[in-house]
Amino acid sequence: MYKEAKYITTIPGNDKRTAYFLCKNPKVLVPMELKDAVNFVYPDLCTILRHVLTTLKTEIISAKIYKFQDGVFYTYLTINQGSKYTDINIPPLVALKICKMLNAPILINEKIIREVGFCVTREMIDNALNNIPQNY
Repeated sequence: MYKEAKYITTIPGNDKRTAYFLCKNPKVLVPMELKDAVNFVYPDLCTILRHVLTTLKTEIISAKIYKFQDGVFYTYLTINQGSKYTDINIPPLVALKICKMLNAPILINEKIIREVGFCVTREMIDNALNNIPQNY
């Protein structure tokens, strides 16, 4: 079973990026370390994919983050052509970009939410807001 998650942001680090997703019920934040090389995904890859899917009269239904193993997330892009649904294994970074561009939902396996996510408290939000640099 999957629960819908809202993509919040991606925060760059020294040699990695971390994307954050919020599952509303319960309020759980799931961090996803993006290990894809920066130059691996060309800037126009998602645009090309969108045109191919449109030409094939295919609709993007959602991205499903279905597995977390050995520090790696695995993602399906679920598409629909007519009445046929297909899951395509796709790098998380590409799936996130496509879903953001097309406003498609992102679903996270409940097991991943339990194992990787953490509960968000009011105190955590207040601390984060109080620690924002003023020169942004």
